[in-house]
Amino acid sequence: MLIRAAVLAGLLAAQPSRLDFQLMTSPAYQNFADKADGLCPARNLRHLHPADLDGIEEDFMPSMTRRERHRVATLNRGDKGCTGAGASCPAQNTLAAISQAGLLDAFVSFACASAI
Repeated sequence: MLIRAAVLAGLLAAQPSRLDFQLMTSPAYQNFADKADGLCPARNLRHLHPADLDGIEEDFMPSMTRRERHRVATLNRGDKGCTGAGASCPAQNTLAAISQAGLLDAFVSFACASAI
């Protein structure tokens, strides 16, 4: 019983405080979250709202070279494969494209420094 209470307390403490939080679970997001946890753990970027992730991605684009932006645009699936409304799926697709383009480390650094 004590163990169950401790586990439940830990889960509740780890939950984000925003009521509109949507869990993002794609492999690209998990890689991003793991790297962000290592680089800037106090930012708690693992619990970003999808719209915040989308905003950081938009702000990151001008920092890339023209060639990098073209590569990300080519790799980005946008809303393909997404069901329903919301920013979670398209934002994770953009993150996957950023990662496939070899820019994940730069993006994590940018996200850690962003003002979200």
